[in-house]
Amino acid sequence: MRPILFDKDAWSEVYAAIRKNKMRTLLTMIGVAWGMFLFVALLGASKGMQNGFDKIFANSATNSLFVMLAETTIPYKGYQRGRMLELKIEDIQAIKQKFPQIRMISPRSTEGGVLVKYGTKYSNYSVTGDEPAQNEMFKKPIVKGRFINNDDMAQGKKVCVIGQEIVDELFHENVNPIGERLQIGNSSYMVVGVYTQPAMSIGRNNEIHIPFSTFQRVYNRQGVVNYAIINAYDEYDIVEFEQEVKAFLKERKNVHPDDTQAIAGFNLGEMMNQLFSFMNGMELLAIVVGALTLFSGVIAISSILLITVSERTKEFGIRRALGAVPNQIRSQILMESVVLTMIAGLSGIVGATLLLLIVNKAVEGSDGNFPFLNASVDVTTLGFALLIMVVMAMIAGLLPAQRAISIKPIDALRDE
Repeated sequence: MRPILFDKDAWSEVYAAIRKNKMRTLLTMIGVAWGMFLFVALLGASKGMQNGFDKIFANSATNSLFVMLAETTIPYKGYQRGRMLELKIEDIQAIKQKFPQIRMISPRSTEGGVLVKYGTKYSNYSVTGDEPAQNEMFKKPIVKGRFINNDDMAQGKKVCVIGQEIVDELFHENVNPIGERLQIGNSSYMVVGVYTQPAMSIGRNNEIHIPFSTFQRVYNRQGVVNYAIINAYDEYDIVEFEQEVKAFLKERKNVHPDDTQAIAGFNLGEMMNQLFSFMNGMELLAIVVGALTLFSGVIAISSILLITVSERTKEFGIRRALGAVPNQIRSQILMESVVLTMIAGLSGIVGATLLLLIVNKAVEGSDGNFPFLNASVDVTTLGFALLIMVVMAMIAGLLPAQRAISIKPIDALRDE
């Protein structure tokens, strides 16, 4: 006896059974197709978001925190509340020596609303004093020239790196800004680099970056900095590390241990952990919603097959009377269940794939900073989903199949 999968008559019977009630069969298959569509579309979308954020933070040291000092809110050791604290270079050096968890640390100073001139054009921009390490932690795409280097720092050179927005506003289209001189405040600086705004950056596209050593001297900051960017090694808990740094600074600056306002900052690592947890939750939600919807569709197929079995009672009775064994009847029902589920599931996969392709094309035409990239589902996942769907279809078909083989031939032939 040939296996049922290679039996032409068996396939003909499957086709006839599906064709007999086209509308009912179609509506049933839509449930399964919709479940697979949701599963693939949601899983692909969550993967696209994950890829997008990976791209945004690809050149960023995400296990980082920003530390700045503010006013005290609790009196301590003879000091009154409202004392304005200052973060100094020696504080940053002390932090670096104290904590071996630190991979990189960089002070940063800023000056807003500085008048910048080139030829007859001028405008106001923010000027920041940066070390080379700052661009290692949060890399800016340099389209021309270079960023600030150690030689600039050591010699206190008056060089600057400017954003493309500044180039568009101050320079003529045919002028290469590299090597040109800008009047920044009361000093002249040579442009050594031009950057574009990355998806993840510290600052805007209209900032001017000069060597930190030069900034401190020109603006007479006397060792005071606005804030420090601290990047810890990935194996360290950035939240716990933040508390250790703040406790160290409180002791160093004579701040009450319970003062939560004096040592301010922003924990990028903690935010990233929350973001990635959210992404994992989105992926789990996609799997659960898709699986439940798919399960409900398969159950609907089981219900339809039960109705079909009831309508085909006489047919099964005649086949049993002619010598058909129960296993043949069971295999026939299971085959119908699997075929219906596979057609519906593959339709859902095709539909979701087309949707993801359209979304990917639309996102490619954006500015590139939208956190969505290459939304897709790998073939292994799809194959596994199809396998589970077939198993579910076979389980769902067992009840109708058992109902079919339980009908006695004599009772079936009497059925009207």
